[in-house]
Amino acid sequence: MTVRLVRDGDRVAAVAVGSTRPFAAPRVFVGRTGAAAAAMVPQLFSVCAQAQGVAAAAAVEAAGGGTAAPPTLAARTHVAVVETIQEYLWRMLIDWPQALGLAPDVEAVAAVRRRIAPALAALAPVARRGDGRMETDDDDPLAALAPALVDLATRHVFGVTPAAWLALPPADALAAWAARAPTTVARLLHELLVGSPTLARSSVALMAVPDRAALRAGVVPGLRADPAFERAPQWDGAPAETGALARMHAHPFVAAIHARCGNAVPARLAARLVELAVLVDDLASGALDDRAATWSDAFALGPGEGLAAVQTARGLLLHHVVVADGRVAGYRIVAPTEWNFHPRGALVAGLATLAANDEARLVRDARLAVQALDPCVGCRVEVVHA
Repeated sequence: MTVRLVRDGDRVAAVAVGSTRPFAAPRVFVGRTGAAAAAMVPQLFSVCAQAQGVAAAAAVEAAGGGTAAPPTLAARTHVAVVETIQEYLWRMLIDWPQALGLAPDVEAVAAVRRRIAPALAALAPVARRGDGRMETDDDDPLAALAPALVDLATRHVFGVTPAAWLALPPADALAAWAARAPTTVARLLHELLVGSPTLARSSVALMAVPDRAALRAGVVPGLRADPAFERAPQWDGAPAETGALARMHAHPFVAAIHARCGNAVPARLAARLVELAVLVDDLASGALDDRAATWSDAFALGPGEGLAAVQTARGLLLHHVVVADGRVAGYRIVAPTEWNFHPRGALVAGLATLAANDEARLVRDARLAVQALDPCVGCRVEVVHA
């Protein structure tokens, strides 16, 4: 992906996003059985591959009028949440330090991946199969993972356990923590709150809670009417921001910063921090199943037509499948990146507000804005002159 800013004196005159996402990839599923198509999906994606697999299996299942067993439904939520935790820690410990010119914490990220890989390997087959049967002898792959993630998050992100962090006094707790905590993550948030509180602020609306009724009203009409919907999706006919800020803006920690900053980089990073703490704490306390209704869902839109909605680190992922005579007749994937990097979306609107009198600062700020919305493909920032 390329983000190009046209600089005209001290202002950004135009912003253009060139996507490199393979929109044609789902065409390879046409003509295959639903099961075969769903099995192929995780192999096509290097980022959020397991969430993609969950969405594919759920969409095909819904198109066929099936209902997954309760253990499968639970596994789908667990896979989506655990993969989100992995993605958050990767960005916080690799990309965020680099934004400050510091060395990334590669060993901590490697430790995260070593811990998470066995759990995902055990859960993913259950999540993609409707009968809920576990293929390993480990009845609870999350039991050993939870304390390890609590320890990693404590040492490398929060400075205290996620539970203790979430229990901080709510009056501007996050800003106060960022000012004093020793972690690199806290330092970056503090620098942004002090020096760039409204960096890349956007007026694009945050996505509503995407439950079934909201999806039917806000997304399905456009999905059916626009053959290119997945390239520039809209909610009720307008771009929408998806991701951690849309999900967590009402949390007291995030709400305090959101009130000061709006839909800007500091609020997006704060929302990720809070959601990481909540998800790790839920994992440790066994409360992840309470998120089943909001993290993974699928339903039939008509005979042979299914829609799956799965939350990921970057936001809402949709898989839409049409099956006829036992074969896939149509398959579409709407990725979170296409919501946030829409031509009139949150990133473009935010970049248009940046000051351009210092080109090096412009590039740095643009990169931070991109990181805060985190595309699922590599991204290059270019500045050209009008």
